[in-house]
Parts: sequence; C-alpha cells; structure tokens
Amino acid sequence: DPWQEMRRLQGEMEHLFSELTPSWRWPLTGQYPPVNITRSDTGITLEALCPGVARESFDIQVVGDSLTLRGERKPEPDVPEDRYYRRERPMGPFTRTLSVGEALNPDQTQATYGNGILRVQLARAPEATPKKIPVKS
Repeated sequence: DPWQEMRRLQGEMEHLFSELTPSWRWPLTGQYPPVNITRSDTGITLEALCPGVARESFDIQVVGDSLTLRGERKPEPDVPEDRYYRRERPMGPFTRTLSVGEALNPDQTQATYGNGILRVQLARAPEATPKKIPVKS
C-alpha cells in the first residue's frame, strides 16, 4: 500500500498537535471512525462506530478494492462554545479510505445506520468471488 507511510505520518502529526493544544478542534481524519471488517463467503461487512453523526452527512464511495467513508459530526446546536468545560469527543468532518484487498462491486453495496453504527455490506466483484474447486482422483 503506497499510502501507508503517508497515513502513518498524518497520524503522528495529528497526535503531536493534539498534545500541544488539546482544546484545539482538529478535523477528524486518519483512523476515525474506528471500524471492524469481517469476511464471509458471500461478502465483506464493514462496521464503523459513528455516534452523533447525522445519516445525511455520510458519503460512501466504492472504487476497485477501496471504500471511502466521509461524514461530519457537528457540535450540539444548543450549547454555546464558551459553555464547554471539557470537550473530548472530536467534532468536524472526517474521511477514511480502506482497502480490502479484493475487487468490489459498487452496484451491490448497501449501507445502513442505526444506534451509532454504520454497516456497509460490500459485495465482491464477480471475478473476486471465491469458488470452491472440487478435487478429483
């Protein structure tokens, strides 16, 4: 993955800046949202932890073997900025791109969102679907 080193460097820079100015609102990037990816014979399921994100803000794109997830977590509209004593939950736009290592079919991909979890059912491209090969004697 040619972008792995860039993502590592981006993560280190975000970590550095968050330690220097913890109250500064850094946009959500890098390893947000946290995800679980499971594989089965029928496809691949991605579950992303996205509490507080409005369903309308999600933008999911599938190209080749990669999925890009974009969204935005907005602050509570009825709480003025100066009323926060502590703010640990990150706010702002986020983008995360993940490679699953096999060709995907964007036309068969489906997404649902409930209880703060985004579930994306990724369908393998026909040429990437595993086929059982019988062994003959």
